[in-house]
Amino acid sequence: MIKIESFGIIPLKQDNGDWKVLLILHKEGSHWSFPKGKADPDEEAIHAAKRELKEETGLDVVQFLNEEPYVEQYQFRSKFDTIQKTVHYFPAVVSGVLHLQEEEIRDAIWLKLPEAIEHLTFKEAKNICQLVIQRLQQE
Repeated sequence: MIKIESFGIIPLKQDNGDWKVLLILHKEGSHWSFPKGKADPDEEAIHAAKRELKEETGLDVVQFLNEEPYVEQYQFRSKFDTIQKTVHYFPAVVSGVLHLQEEEIRDAIWLKLPEAIEHLTFKEAKNICQLVIQRLQQE
C-alpha cells in the first residue's frame, strides 16, 4: 500500500449574502472536488495548501476560517497498487481572478454550499462541505 498526503483549500466567498464555494473538475480521475496537491520537501501544510490554490486557480487566501484543517481519508486502486490518501483541507475566504491550471483542471464552478454538496463527487468531500456549513452557521 502506498500512502499519499495532500493539502488543499476550500475556497469560499460571499455573494449577495450567500456563502459560495469553488469546486474544480480534476482532469485526472474526472471528479469534482476542492483544489489540492502534494507539499514540496520541507513545506508546511498550510503553505502547500495556499500554493496549490494559487497554482490551480490563480486565487489567493484572504482569511482562514480554521487553523486546523478538515481531514479526509480514502483508498483507491491504481494500475498496480492500493493508494491510501489523506487530504488536509483548510477552509478560507479567497479573492482574485479565477485562472485555471489547464494541465490539471478541466473546469470550475462557484456554488452555494448546499448545492456544492450535491455536486461533489465523493462522500468524504460532501461530509467536509457539511462541516464547513456548520462552521459558518456558528458565526
